[in-house]
Amino acid sequence: MNTTKKKVLIIYNRVWSYREKIFELMNEEFDLTVGFSDEKFLDKEFKFKTKYLPVKKVGPFEFHKDNIYEISNQYDAVIGISNIRWVSLAMLALKKNRKFKIGYWGIGVTASYENNFDSKSTWDKIRFYVSKKSDFTIFYSSYPLKRYLDAGIPKEKLFVANNTTEVVNTNSENTENKINFLFVGTLYAQKGLIELLDAYNALHTKRPETPNLLIVGDGPEKEKVLQYIKENKLEDKVVLYGSVYDPKQLSEIFSNALTCISPNQAGLSVLNSMGNKTSFVTREDAITGGEIFNIENQVNGIIYKKSETLVDVMEWIMDNKDKVAMMNDNAYNHYINNRTPQMMAGELIKAVKFSLNS
Repeated sequence: MNTTKKKVLIIYNRVWSYREKIFELMNEEFDLTVGFSDEKFLDKEFKFKTKYLPVKKVGPFEFHKDNIYEISNQYDAVIGISNIRWVSLAMLALKKNRKFKIGYWGIGVTASYENNFDSKSTWDKIRFYVSKKSDFTIFYSSYPLKRYLDAGIPKEKLFVANNTTEVVNTNSENTENKINFLFVGTLYAQKGLIELLDAYNALHTKRPETPNLLIVGDGPEKEKVLQYIKENKLEDKVVLYGSVYDPKQLSEIFSNALTCISPNQAGLSVLNSMGNKTSFVTREDAITGGEIFNIENQVNGIIYKKSETLVDVMEWIMDNKDKVAMMNDNAYNHYINNRTPQMMAGELIKAVKFSLNS
């Protein structure tokens, strides 16, 4: 009996820490290689093979410097990042005599810091064309399915690997210390950090007993955040941890948080929060890749309307801790029952196996 593993290449930009567990699980099923274009990852070691595949930028487009077609022919199946601006990658699906199966993995619609989720359909026809020519397409959420089905792409070629990240929750039973507000993520202006600080400052001015605000992350807005804290004399109330990558250390911080708040973005921090038994709070028009669909308002988190103020939302949280505790339990159960890395990896494996057997 031949037990040789099928060779699979994933072509990505970086070997993101939040993807490592997914790749490790896939490597148990396949002989996996993860290609990356960011040279910062050249000296890092992983539990799976990696390959440096540099790209060159031409305007908004990216082209691999190596012959990506010849490289792909060394594998049984290729999963490419779903971004049509990566021209050489998208072109792989159009090769008529390729020996490998090819599929794409991503959001499936327009979404970025500049464009809200599914706010533009400019590239949709090209997305649909590439999806038709490929052997499978994998989405972060079920949201794009209908649109691709309506475009004539066979249902059996479409897969949903709900986006998630590994969580090492060491404190799921300890909830007595969950009293603070928390923000987790890179400190980008687009995420609404100053909006959060404004709301916190207003609430603290009104109610001095307001719990602390914990901020985990680093980035371009750090100096502005520090200046804000100093100018408003919040040094004893706002705690900056800087970047925290160790899951256990992050779990300890989450164990002190009643809710995690990000006004303008609902990305993988949603799942990180849920896995750490912490409900996520964001606005209805937040930047997302589909992760916001995990939140049921006042069931396992809060999605507040543009007409509502964040101050009022935070005050409601302070005054309804029993309700928030229930939301935290529901958030954790949603993660455990629906969004573990094993589930995401399982759908990716399923898509590859489908293509290899078809």
